[in-house]
Amino acid sequence: MEEKKETREERNREELTNADWIMAEFYATWCPHCKRMQPIVEEFKKSVEGVLEVVQIDVDQESSLSDFYAIDTVPTFVLMRKGEQLWRQSGELTLKRLEKAVRGLKA
Repeated sequence: MEEKKETREERNREELTNADWIMAEFYATWCPHCKRMQPIVEEFKKSVEGVLEVVQIDVDQESSLSDFYAIDTVPTFVLMRKGEQLWRQSGELTLKRLEKAVRGLKA
């Protein structure tokens, strides 16, 4: 099980560093705000399919990534391009707000 965790964490680190456009959601399974965001994140993934990759990172399972990106609140959303953080927001967000962040930066 530990090996799977390291493999997942390494894959996510690689994606966050190299992806052209990627949105990371840092979340926790015990977080009520994260649970409320889940259907919105799923809808957001569908709305940006083919334009932007969306990855979900469990802060408890991938703590070194959470530490690296200085995540102290969940959920936290980070939009990146080739490893550079372009936008970051913590807390519950609407689908419109997530889409606006992408439109504003990819325009």
